[in-house]
Amino acid sequence: MKTPISADAGYLYAAITLLIWSGFVVVSRIGSTGTLTPYDIDALRIGVSALVLAPWWLPRLLQSGLRQLRWYQSLTLAMLAGITYPLASYTGFQISPASHGAVLISGMLPFFTAIFAGLLLGERPNRIRLLSLALILTGVMTLLFTSMASLPAGQSTLRGDLFLLTASCLWSLFTVLLKLWQVKAFDVTLGVAAVSALVYLPVFVLFLPSHLSTASWHEIALQSFYQGFVVVCVAMWTYAKAVELLGSMRVVIMMSGVPVVGALLAVPILGETLTAGTALGAAIVFLGALLGAMARPVPATTATTK
Repeated sequence: MKTPISADAGYLYAAITLLIWSGFVVVSRIGSTGTLTPYDIDALRIGVSALVLAPWWLPRLLQSGLRQLRWYQSLTLAMLAGITYPLASYTGFQISPASHGAVLISGMLPFFTAIFAGLLLGERPNRIRLLSLALILTGVMTLLFTSMASLPAGQSTLRGDLFLLTASCLWSLFTVLLKLWQVKAFDVTLGVAAVSALVYLPVFVLFLPSHLSTASWHEIALQSFYQGFVVVCVAMWTYAKAVELLGSMRVVIMMSGVPVVGALLAVPILGETLTAGTALGAAIVFLGALLGAMARPVPATTATTK
């Protein structure tokens, strides 16, 4: 049973992650509509994080006795959170606006996570959590349909939205596996950074299209710092730590607040319009996230033993 202190720390880690993820939506949209390709941004994300964390993961790579994760755990988590999730996100942001990313990636996390948690952990949501999921779904649909209605005739973001939904699904599976395997936050961060670099960077250099040579230095610097250091080195650790202390469902429901913050940030930074429908949908999502975060945990008799 968690102590109040550990629970408070878990909420703090979740709040930090929420703020960073909200910025991720905006920075990813900026990068994906610029010179860089999605493969470039993912390479910068992986390369910078691996370089920053090298003093910790290199000794583990060279000495098997220091490793805390099994090889299949490191590979699976890296493929989900280090390689395919960001690629799906950046590709989606090439087509869809930041508000769609905030809604579809973070807003849909509770639903995909509930599915995976039911399949892998045996968890079942209680009535309050079901109500929170219903509110979040209502808010997500309100935001999405309002945004789509404002598009010019003949313009569609469906392909981009599907990529964003795929990203949400991948991150949900990553989240549930953290809880299933009971892995530590720092070990996860190191494993994802190291294995992603070893797997992805050679493929990127040899086979994938790149515009790094024609991109401006400030584009490269922004994506390198935010995606590689802030999102991976900081937010991946705070997210994994929050899941470790609070549980997967509670954390992803809290992350449903990202559409609110992300939509608000997109107005002054990207010039996107915050309509009345968008504001209403964001408020409903926030209410659902708050209700879900306050819900009691699922009783031990219906959940996987911790």
